[in-house]
Amino acid sequence: MSICVNAPLLSVDQLTIKTSSRTLFQDIHFDVYRGELLAIMGPSGIGKSMLSRAIAGFLPDTVEVEGHISLSGDAVCGLPMLQRTAAQRPAVIFQDALQALNPLVSIEGQLSLALTGTRTKLKSQDKIKLTELLVQLGFPNPETILPLYPSQISGGQRQRICIAIGLLSNADLIIADEPTSALDPVTEQEILKLIRDNVKQRQIGGLLITHDLHSALACDKLLVIDDGGVVAYGAPKHALESSSHAFCCSLRDLIE
Repeated sequence: MSICVNAPLLSVDQLTIKTSSRTLFQDIHFDVYRGELLAIMGPSGIGKSMLSRAIAGFLPDTVEVEGHISLSGDAVCGLPMLQRTAAQRPAVIFQDALQALNPLVSIEGQLSLALTGTRTKLKSQDKIKLTELLVQLGFPNPETILPLYPSQISGGQRQRICIAIGLLSNADLIIADEPTSALDPVTEQEILKLIRDNVKQRQIGGLLITHDLHSALACDKLLVIDDGGVVAYGAPKHALESSSHAFCCSLRDLIE
């Protein structure tokens, strides 16, 4: 499909997500262009992860989705991940790293598969690229961790491996769901900068689901959801200043 140069990479409009007992969100709308990182914030427990799963095609059978989701010019609303083409599949960094990693495949195998799409063994030129990224992610001696399995490394290390897998993929959109929750504040900011730089340099799109206001303010745009819908959207500070919603006011107070 031919795509207009100025068209959004990801477009979400009139999106409703509901279960048999309640509506989680209604009329969610936002766009992400190439080179943009959009932060998504909202109170704990309202279902922000369900929004990312709807975009990625990972919704459980008990959850219904209606509306419009366009990714790389294709309508993907309600289309499961396994039924999508490669261009329709975002890279997803989940918060639960232990579940996201395959316990039966070595760290090297999973990183190699993310990088090449087919191989679980690294060629020499691939290993150089991979070790450089692992150093940036806080692994001073990457060679020592590559032969290990997920159960043999710490929770923080598993989280960083998941981030590496997301950054190594060739996806046009990367979705990071609380990607640094298991990391210390210094490492957290370094890795978020790495994600932002990756989005800019590769001219892809990014979604960052976060509770951290400092991280959200460093993004290009901010979407705040509460009470089942969008309560603020736009350039981060402007979006918060323009909203009278209580959650936005509480965030604004933290800036001041």
